[in-house]
Order: sequence, then structure tokens, then C-alpha cells
Amino acid sequence: MLRQLSILLVGQTPPPFHGQAVATKILFDHDWPGLKVLRLRMAYSGGEADVGKFGIGKVLHLAGLILKSWWILLRNRPCYLYYPPASPNLVPVLRDIVYLFAVRPFSRGIILHYHAGGLPAYIASLNPVLRFLARCAYGRAQASIEIAKSDIDPGEAFSFRRKFRVANGIDVPDMPSHVGNPGAGQAFRILYMAGLRETKGVMDIVHTASELKARKIDCIFEVAGPWQEEDTRRSFEAAVLEADVADSILMHGRVTGEEKWILYRDAELFFFPSYYESENFPLVLIEAMAFGLPVVATRWRGIPEMVVEGETGNLCDIRSPEQFADALEAIISDTERHKVMSAAAHARYVAKYTQQAFLDGMRQVFEAVIGEGESKR
Repeated sequence: MLRQLSILLVGQTPPPFHGQAVATKILFDHDWPGLKVLRLRMAYSGGEADVGKFGIGKVLHLAGLILKSWWILLRNRPCYLYYPPASPNLVPVLRDIVYLFAVRPFSRGIILHYHAGGLPAYIASLNPVLRFLARCAYGRAQASIEIAKSDIDPGEAFSFRRKFRVANGIDVPDMPSHVGNPGAGQAFRILYMAGLRETKGVMDIVHTASELKARKIDCIFEVAGPWQEEDTRRSFEAAVLEADVADSILMHGRVTGEEKWILYRDAELFFFPSYYESENFPLVLIEAMAFGLPVVATRWRGIPEMVVEGETGNLCDIRSPEQFADALEAIISDTERHKVMSAAAHARYVAKYTQQAFLDGMRQVFEAVIGEGESKR
């Protein structure tokens, strides 16, 4: 009797709390009725500041992960390997090369889920030896899963048998949202939530706050997230003092759980000026839309697929404080526009970005891969 085809999910779950880890946890926590799905957690980084950095502990963890993967794959043959490729940085790419070369031969085939943006361009910039090794490691996947359109398609760059596009999706607590209820005579609350680093646009918060203050727009930027770069933190604090906008920026630090959801509930607009190297399909934008928040963000990577220009928010060029200020002012100063955008943002979330929609899309991928495998037995 033929054994049931199975899938081994390998991936990082929180901590750290970034989009790929959160999405992986959703996959790990799901029951997958009718499918044989196994799970193996990666734990390279304990926090956002550790992501992409070298450490002896990470080398030891990699060795242990390879051994555990061999054990699970051999005990559950035939078994497919699901794996999320690295962010565009040398250390995680080297880790992927070692892991995939060691583990792929023991699997029925691999399913690569590209969460991080910019990987194909980064691989193309490496020296010929590393570029060849990376393309061998990522190449010839049974399935390539992409969460957003890219200038350089990961699947096309590394080759694949089948390509799928599955948008991320998450659920949020059932809290009353501010659909069309801005201001009410108080400072307009603009929420920014991310790991705080230069390429997440944190310095643009200062410059945009200064521009809006000069226009006498009564607003406050509520900034939530942990600092990931000490130099950027010092530059940010100096810039706040120099621009005299300390009264316009409220720092919350790291927030999780109910504290995080309350910030979304009480905000009236979401600001995301990111040009982060690994940005692709930010979960914070899904969370913002779930709470009916119009979004002002950048035309960067997958963001324009999420934010519909003029309907659910406004898009701007990266590092453009004047454009950001114009886009924010256009929404803040027009109550009716804010109301319409709020409703449209929430409707877009319900239609496209719920957790169930994400799980349904992933199930279709898994069933397609297993179905093709069954047909060849």
C-alpha cells in the first residue's frame, strides 16, 4: 500500500514578530484536515535586531535543523519540503544554501514561499560562485509561492515547475473601528507601526511632522515598534529636537497584544513611508485596513498592490516628506474623503486579506502539489 504524501513545513515563528514569522505561525497552527502536514520551527533570531546577523548559536541551530529535517523526511517518506527563502542579506542566503543542499535530496520536492522582497536582485549581485550556488539551491522548485508581483520574479529567476500567488492574510480582534470618524476637535491621530530602522522611513516621520506643523495641521504621529538600529535612534531623537516636533510625535516602543490593537482602534490614519530592502507585502497594512484606516504609504515593492491609490489611501515616492504631507493633509482636511476611504479600506480587507483567504490559497497550493505527486505514483 502506498504511503500518504506529506508536507514538512519549516519556518520561523515569532519571536521575532515580522511578517514572515507571523504568516508561518498561521500555517503551523492550522489543522489542515485531509492533509498530512508536519512542522519544524526555525529559531535563528530571538528578536528583530538579530535578523540577518551571524552568530555561533545560529550555526549550531542550522546543524540541528538539518539533522531534524533528515529524521522527519526519512520517517515520513515521500514528503515535500516547504521552505521560506531568506531576506536579501549574505548570512541568511548562505544559511539557505547550506540547508537546502543538505536537505533537498531527502525530500520529494520543495515548495518555496517568497516572503522577503529583493532576493533575486541580491543574488544577481553576488560573485559568480555564490550566485551559482544560490541558483542551484533555490532552483527547480516543485512550486514557487509569491505574495506580490516583483520587478524580478523569484520563480522566474530561480526556475520552478508551478507558480502560485497567495496574498498574506490575518485576523484581527473584533473592535469598533474608526470608519469615517476623524478628529472630533482633537489632534488627528496618525499611526506608524514597524521595526524602527532608517529604511522603514522613520526619519520621514520627523520631516513630515515638521511639514504638517508648518501648515498648522493639528495631528500627532503615534510611533510603535522597537528600535533596530542604535545610530538611527540617535539621529531620530536629534532630528526631533532640531525640528521642534516633540509635541507631534508620541513614541510607544514595542507593543503587542491588546495594546497594539487599541492603537489601531484609536488611530484615524496609517502612515508607512517604508523603502526597506526586504519589504514585500507588509502585514501592518493589512491590519490597518482591517481597522478601517486610510493608508499613506510608498510606491515600494508590493505596497501598491495593497493600497488602491485614491480609494483606500494615497501613495507617494520614497523619501518624499512634502508628498507625504500633501497626501496626509488631503485626507485629514476632508472628512468625507476620510469616511469613504475608511469604508473602502475595510471592505478591501474583508474581500482579500482575511486569514481564511490566506489559508484557502495555501491549501490550494498544497493540494495541487500533492495531487501532481499522486498522479505520478
